[in-house]
Amino acid sequence: MIKIGLRPNLKYLIQLLVYTFVRNLITEYLIGRLLKFGVRLIYLPLMFMGEFSFGLITYLSNKKYLNHNNKVNEINKATKIELISNESNYIEMNDNGIKVILLIFFASFFDFIEFILSIEVISKFFICSYTIESRLRGITLFSQALFYRFKLNLPIYKHQKLSLIIVFICIIITIITEFIFQEFNIFLSYSKFTFCIVMIFFIQIFNSFLDLIEKYLFEYNHVNPFQCLLLEGVFGLLFSISYIIYRNPLPDLNEYYNDNSNLFIYFILSMILYVILSGFKNLFRIVTNKLYSPMAAVLAEYFINPIYIIISFLFSDDFISRGERNYGYFIINVILSIFISLSGCIYNEFLILFFCKLEYDTYNQISFRASLRNESILYEDNEDNLSD
Repeated sequence: MIKIGLRPNLKYLIQLLVYTFVRNLITEYLIGRLLKFGVRLIYLPLMFMGEFSFGLITYLSNKKYLNHNNKVNEINKATKIELISNESNYIEMNDNGIKVILLIFFASFFDFIEFILSIEVISKFFICSYTIESRLRGITLFSQALFYRFKLNLPIYKHQKLSLIIVFICIIITIITEFIFQEFNIFLSYSKFTFCIVMIFFIQIFNSFLDLIEKYLFEYNHVNPFQCLLLEGVFGLLFSISYIIYRNPLPDLNEYYNDNSNLFIYFILSMILYVILSGFKNLFRIVTNKLYSPMAAVLAEYFINPIYIIISFLFSDDFISRGERNYGYFIINVILSIFISLSGCIYNEFLILFFCKLEYDTYNQISFRASLRNESILYEDNEDNLSD
């Protein structure tokens, strides 16, 4: 009744999952716990630096390879990635160049705002669970699917509607359990915690806007994803520099250096590692968005959530209720995160349900019916040739 549906180019999705997981561990435990570094604002320009550098390197390498070997058709067939234009094959865009640049600008801006809200607002609610933002990331999957349907006018099938219903129910239960298990006092009122939930909601919406703008550019304007990542990195660096001028982190960095001078070399190396991991993560995120959908990219980032929740429970002071670890609070959220992960797999057709015709519109079954039809046509042609 349940079948695993393997899709082409699955390696990109897996690599996105791996780099996302490793970067989260590096940020939370190596940099945050071992090196005791808490100036999260410095991650902002480093993330966009990773986008810019990896976008530039990949774009130039791809362009050089195409020009040198003159194999545009072969590369497009292998990677399913098309350029805006090239010397031997021009693909017309639906929008003019100015609109395309503006869309990339806004995509980078939404990425910037989402990051700022996360590090400047949500991080202030230290009394809340460390994983509350990642556990509510199912909002991104749900909102992206709605935008995908009503803004990009792309279909959502029966099995995908079922998975969205499950995700929505899990999100509602997650929010309810937060209010049940959260300890409210003079440090954390109901209004402040509600504000935190609302800000997380906006973070996920901005993240949806980022992925959907990129998908629109890829599908309707045939924008090169590496060039898109490069330009997003440029705009993001400009936003970051402007914000850092406003919120100067240098005094905090200087204080950290004075207090941890013996660890500073490790801090520099960890920042370089963060740039590299951010570059790989966003590179495979944008390729996954191109080859699959925004929902597949979100799934790759959310799929590791159950593992991340377990690690946070074991090694951090997470899921604290009434001053002590609450196993019920923890178990409920692990189960909910597993349900959301499995629902994301159903939506993206990595799990296929063979009941109530939920499998009918999946990629696997459409391909299967097409192959049967081709075999039938070939058989009929052979029969006609034999009768002649």
